[in-house]
Amino acid sequence: MFQSVWLNALIAGMVSACSMPLGSLTTLVWNPKNRALAFLMAFGGGALLAALVIDLVGSALEKGHIIELVIGSIIGSLFFTYINQLVNNSGGFLRKPSTTLAHLTQQERRRFTQSYSCLISIDLFCNLSQALRKEIAQFLLVASYPKGKTIYRQGDPSQSLYIVKKGTVELLDPQADLKPFNVVSANEIFGQYSFLTNSPHQTIAIAKEDCQLEILPRADFEQLLETSPEMLERTEQTLQKEAIKDYLHQRHELRVAQIKDWVDFALTTLRESRKIPPAVKVIQKQAEFLQLARKIRRFPVFSYLTEEELEEIAERLIYSSYPDGKVFFQPGDFSDRLYIIHQGEVEIIFPRHLQRAPLVLSTQEPFGEMSLVTEANHTVTAIAKTEVKLWTLRIQDFEEMLQSSPRLEASVKTFVEQPKLKDYLQTRQNFDATKATHWIQQALKSMDAGELIPSASRINSMMAEHKEAPMAIWLGLLMDGIPEALTIGAHIVTNPISPSLMAGLLLSNYPEALSSSQGMKQQGFSIPRILMMWTSLMLITGVLSAFGSLLFSDVPEWVISFLESMAAGAMLTVISETMLPEAYAKGGSIVGLSTLLGFLSIIVIKSVLI
Repeated sequence: MFQSVWLNALIAGMVSACSMPLGSLTTLVWNPKNRALAFLMAFGGGALLAALVIDLVGSALEKGHIIELVIGSIIGSLFFTYINQLVNNSGGFLRKPSTTLAHLTQQERRRFTQSYSCLISIDLFCNLSQALRKEIAQFLLVASYPKGKTIYRQGDPSQSLYIVKKGTVELLDPQADLKPFNVVSANEIFGQYSFLTNSPHQTIAIAKEDCQLEILPRADFEQLLETSPEMLERTEQTLQKEAIKDYLHQRHELRVAQIKDWVDFALTTLRESRKIPPAVKVIQKQAEFLQLARKIRRFPVFSYLTEEELEEIAERLIYSSYPDGKVFFQPGDFSDRLYIIHQGEVEIIFPRHLQRAPLVLSTQEPFGEMSLVTEANHTVTAIAKTEVKLWTLRIQDFEEMLQSSPRLEASVKTFVEQPKLKDYLQTRQNFDATKATHWIQQALKSMDAGELIPSASRINSMMAEHKEAPMAIWLGLLMDGIPEALTIGAHIVTNPISPSLMAGLLLSNYPEALSSSQGMKQQGFSIPRILMMWTSLMLITGVLSAFGSLLFSDVPEWVISFLESMAAGAMLTVISETMLPEAYAKGGSIVGLSTLLGFLSIIVIKSVLI
């Protein structure tokens, strides 16, 4: 009898989980659309929900174990949530789209709370109402800069306000032979004087260490001025401070009379149009750019933008003249700008392929576009062959526009999916085919999520940071399966295994494995590796079920009810946190009906097999 129970539990556990490797094998022949996958996931969630209610919750109620049911369910849910969080923080959230979405959402919520709190310590935003600070925090974009990267240079337009979130930023003074004059740390602001005077930067900002910045774009700041009398009043007060006047006098060498005239004009303009006029203008030649913007064939992302969007890009451009022989960048330099030639010629030299003839670019042609999109270090040298006049677009301005313009995002997605970009990653950045595909997939997913494109230069270090992710993913999947395995083991001690419980587990495991296998393929996992992971989980589920039958063979019934309730609480948490949210995100309104159908299918199975 003892051996029979152990063997039955082993077989029942493996049968309940056999749909896991079956789901991974399905990805070899079928790549389901989101709506089909959503239907399957919701159906499985509904089936598991019914099985839990009938066989675990119902069993405890029939035995009168109400206290065990309530306490056990709560403990099971809390314990699963805690352990699941530990696994996710080690990279286990990558196991399926729903856990990835939940992890990113949680990070975004945490970031918003921190951003909202740090605004109190910044002069421009301190003592503002809570509602306004929350609104400001919602506008903040996040960008990461590796050590040594230039955030802005002298002469760059001031289209953004910067707040240090992590790390430090060093400000260099061009008026003092580029000597450092300030180091900005976490929760401190920089670039505010050039931003508030709408004047070109007169310092150079460089990441002193790897840092993360929060950025408030000018367009969003002006929207705040439109909607918030409180923000308008604070800005008016700030423009009249001595610090602003000292900045214009010392950095831009404006005379006292010029400063007074600008302040008066700025206050009037601010009240009438909610915009700050430039105290010192940046040469941009916007009209000339607008004439040729749609003709830039090598980087056609501007072709489908509206006139208003093109004008916004034109407002962020810097127009400059350079003599022949000017070196714009060399191999190994950070890629922080897109260059568009207006007049003259630029020669592109390939130091790694000296046998290759230099490429000569002229009017209407861009350069640095591949490095801009991938944010990879330059691999070629760009030199002015003649006197050159050109526009430059900074990467942070490009990224801010990318997050605010759906048309630009769509154009960049099309550009990213072109074979020449993958070829660039493989031939110029030494990516293998798998890594190049992985970066492209991550770039597209990031844009879909409203995030910045990941830096290709840091892809190796990022993957190294998550080298434990495969194990964490496997542990995360195991975490999802442990409750059901122990439930089978405990349940089979006192009763024959319920067909409805087995059916519920089978139906829920299949779409979960199918969805997770798709996600792991996108992370670069091979099919044999994915199949091995799911097969091992099937075997472990069987072993844990057998172990559960041995562990709980001589315990009182109330203990069995308590353990089954813990498992029910954990599995209900899985359904609510992962299965149904992911199904709704993929299928929308179809989830309600498919969940109901799954629930009813277990009711039918239960009634037919009684």
